[in-house]
Amino acid sequence: MTKGAAADAKLFYAASSSNGMCDTATLCDIIADRSAATPGDVKLVLDGVLFVVKQKLLDGQTIQLGELGYFMAVLGSKGSSMKKDFKPEMVRRPRVVFRPGKALLELAKTKLKVERMMLDKNEDEKEEGGGDRPEIE
Repeated sequence: MTKGAAADAKLFYAASSSNGMCDTATLCDIIADRSAATPGDVKLVLDGVLFVVKQKLLDGQTIQLGELGYFMAVLGSKGSSMKKDFKPEMVRRPRVVFRPGKALLELAKTKLKVERMMLDKNEDEKEEGGGDRPEIE
């Protein structure tokens, strides 16, 4: 909570929600319907992309996937005031980061909507000052 806030003060936060999952098979079917490829062909290409992305990340390269975005391996570490004091144990675990391209960033700015989600009636009665939580779709 914030400094000087009352002991029983509450803060309400926005939270995103998903209304389902689009699995690989469905994704392949949708892409196949928009092209001359079969769902199996699309799956084969996606598997090939994964193979190459893994290979290139191991080679230390950033992988650009057109307007979709790019993948890169990143890491960080704790700092050391002296070069001789820096030790490999100070390096944090490497991770893979996806950075969306312009098309996806623009989609997030202009097309994704924010709505209030109503809480269950019982929870709403317990909450004072508006118990709704925004929902990002």
